Amino acid sequence: MDLTLDRTDAHLGATPDALAGLYAGPATALAGAPPARHDAARAALAAYDVRRYASTRNHLDGNVSRLNPYVTWGALTLREVLTSVRAKHGRMDRDLEKFVDELGWKAFFREGFRALGGRVYRSLEPYKYPTAEKLPGPPPGVEVGDTGLPCMDRLLADLAATGYLHNHGRLWLAGWWVHYAGHAWEDGERFLYRRLLDGEPGPNALSWQWVASTFGGKPYVFDGANLRRFGLEGCDGAPFDTDRDTLDRRFFGGYAGGGYARRPKEQPRTVRDVPVPRLRRGPGDRPVVVLHAERLSPHAAALDAAPGAPVVVTLDARRLREEGGTWGRVAFAAELALDAARALQDAGRDASVHLVEAEADLAERVRALGGASVVTPGSWHPGTWRTLARLDEHLPVSVVEDPPFAQVDAPLRSFSAYWKVARPQVVARFD
Repeated sequence: MDLTLDRTDAHLGATPDALAGLYAGPATALAGAPPARHDAARAALAAYDVRRYASTRNHLDGNVSRLNPYVTWGALTLREVLTSVRAKHGRMDRDLEKFVDELGWKAFFREGFRALGGRVYRSLEPYKYPTAEKLPGPPPGVEVGDTGLPCMDRLLADLAATGYLHNHGRLWLAGWWVHYAGHAWEDGERFLYRRLLDGEPGPNALSWQWVASTFGGKPYVFDGANLRRFGLEGCDGAPFDTDRDTLDRRFFGGYAGGGYARRPKEQPRTVRDVPVPRLRRGPGDRPVVVLHAERLSPHAAALDAAPGAPVVVTLDARRLREEGGTWGRVAFAAELALDAARALQDAGRDASVHLVEAEADLAERVRALGGASVVTPGSWHPGTWRTLARLDEHLPVSVVEDPPFAQVDAPLRSFSAYWKVARPQVVARFD
């Protein structure tokens, strides 16, 4: 099914009717969401000044970029973000070093998803502290933002209004959910992912596992003083508003420092090659460029590999339906897709947006445009590679990848293990 391009509509045609069945809950607008436009993404990137990042990034009102929704859907790549910020800042000081490191976390979690696939949704390791079986579903009041803890209710209200949470807020919400409320991380991961504009399988699921201690050496622990220090009020007197020794005895059985269960010796590593190597080949005859949800950009390298070719910007309706994201999340992706098509049309390309229900249907769309082959960007999502492999059964598919942020053979046991190998490659581009 094609989404129509209404150039006079502020929402570019991504209406609830057009996206019916692809989202859960009401079609509620996100008042604080960033504009789902590529000119807005590039303007926000150009305007971002990394000064004071290192000293303020952990504060809820700190100088963070909030570019992540654009990175998740491929309007910007990690490499484009770093190149721009580095060029503007001009020196590798503490602020830029910390910013590079935080981009590295995104790359680390993406590599984890590439290596593990659907296993990120199951506990990779045991909890590192003695704990009863976690309760299913959300803690009471979460769905309506009335948990009895004003600090958590504020985080939930911010999430509902903007589709965004500061990274510290994500850690606090997850830590409270798993450790203090005693509910399963798996349900928390699904709850947050469906509401975040920048939700990704790897960063979201592995972050929840890192907090829970099922992908790390110890649980993530916070107390009331930590919340107040970084700008979150409203939990005075909460069960976790006490000293760390009391928290350890009350919630972690005396093992908050780790040691209750050891991490497995066998740990994942970065994937050495793309999931479907045969697709790494030159463009075929009469190509059509197919952009997917991990690279919704009028600047993808695949476009340059087939200059002048028609473009189909796609969203996988099957995946969106299965994820059950909110209207705000699905609409953000759809509007970015529509805006990419509009930008390409303005540049003289034949461009449209297509909701994919089956690879055969997409192949027919390509043939209707006079195409006999497909050129498409690479992806960090194994599911997209499976889709491309199935599409290749109908038409020859050529994957043209954008310049990588980092491309290394490295362990994924921890961020530090991965980053020790990847960071020198990333910063070497500055010299």
